[in-house]
Amino acid sequence: MKVYVIYDVQSAPASSHHKLAITLPAKWLDQSVDKVKDAFINAYNKKFPDSALAAEDMVLQVKDSSPFTHTSHKLLRSTDTPERSFEDKAEVRVVPKPVATASQDKTPRCKNYGCQCEFDESSNHEAACRHHKSPPVFHDTRKWWSCCEGTKVYSFDELFQIPGCQVGAHSLQPPPQEVERKAAISEATSKALKMHEEAEKPVQGRAPPPTQVFKPSEPPEKKQPNRPPLPVGRARCRHYGCQNEYATADNGESACRYHAQAPVFHEGTKSWPCCNVKKWDFDEFLAVPGCCTGPHEPSD
Repeated sequence: MKVYVIYDVQSAPASSHHKLAITLPAKWLDQSVDKVKDAFINAYNKKFPDSALAAEDMVLQVKDSSPFTHTSHKLLRSTDTPERSFEDKAEVRVVPKPVATASQDKTPRCKNYGCQCEFDESSNHEAACRHHKSPPVFHDTRKWWSCCEGTKVYSFDELFQIPGCQVGAHSLQPPPQEVERKAAISEATSKALKMHEEAEKPVQGRAPPPTQVFKPSEPPEKKQPNRPPLPVGRARCRHYGCQNEYATADNGESACRYHAQAPVFHEGTKSWPCCNVKKWDFDEFLAVPGCCTGPHEPSD
């Protein structure tokens, strides 16, 4: 991995700005990003001894494309690693460490459904937040907002990209439905703990060994075939994506449209590798037309 480390703070003269390409050794990738910062500052201080930087006063900064913050950059901590924080050939800036003050509280985060963004209370107004009225629904890998059921997606990134149906001010208070949901969870948890505490406890000490009763084994039951046998003159195709019943007399070179390779099911997705087609919904997956044409092949 290679990154471009840049020092170009506005308060410093342009003559002291510097950009350095650093190729990270593999052993650095899971270590602290401070190694990258120290390597840059050591090289910078050799080149600009009259404008030397103090490592303890500087931090690394990268671009932040998260949908949950209004800032375009992120300051890295010593606990961050290059593997998780950098992209190959990305720009990483060295900036002064922010000075902590007593008035610097944690940036508030909106609790409206679909927003969850950080905001400045001084600039909050009745049109600052676009959010959803009702909570999300998760069902069979699909996700949607219960107030906007017409749009259903499969990933969380897509879920949070669905525009809100309400406009209002950012809120530090969760919606009433969320308060009720958490209260219900808390009540259920309390009931479960109470049942556990009131349940009869096992007697302390060593339990007697269980009585073993030996019975002669019974012959295994004959498994019934999954499908009844087909009548004479009919068969079932074994091709992927077909597996239909057909009349053997009507079988021909263009009777079957099927897939050349077996389907792949992985983490909720369903795909035909021969067609490079991936679906989430099973009905949509079965509706993908086959990529091969030929005669039906009877199953055994």
